[in-house]
Amino acid sequence: MTIRQKFFSAACAIGLFLVASLGANAQTTMEEFLSKWEGSMQFTMDVVDKMPEDKLDYKPHESAMSFKEQILHLSGAAAGISQRFLGGPDAKDILEATPSGKEEIKAHVKLCFEYAKKVFQSVPESEWGESIEIFGGNTATKRQVMSLIDDHTTHHRGAAISYIRANGIEPPAFRGL
Repeated sequence: MTIRQKFFSAACAIGLFLVASLGANAQTTMEEFLSKWEGSMQFTMDVVDKMPEDKLDYKPHESAMSFKEQILHLSGAAAGISQRFLGGPDAKDILEATPSGKEEIKAHVKLCFEYAKKVFQSVPESEWGESIEIFGGNTATKRQVMSLIDDHTTHHRGAAISYIRANGIEPPAFRGL
């Protein structure tokens, strides 16, 4: 092996080590996650604010959820999944609520997000890597469940935003944090 090849091999090994180190340090802290979660709640409220009251039942296709159903689903799922897989307290009242008007929907969004936040905060850091059984016999860590809740929220809020656009309305500006 030539000196150039040895140097290149060593440089590649160091590069891989640095990339791996960055990945290991890229874990989100609970404080960072909760800050993002608060932003997600506010962005969801902004989305609800943009849709006119008379368009809450809008759906782009008969097989699709309505705008209101998208919002109630993403909010209720945050509470329900938190309760079921992260050990949250009984959320029956939250999960069985049927808000209708915009203000009731926004209050429900806030209630669900705050419930999930309290559950997130109650999971000790020592349990974040604990594997649990989730949907369909799959397993995930508690950290992955928190991420799943966040991703699910983003997915359905994105659908709701497309409903706003389909009605010729400018959606709220993106809030990342």
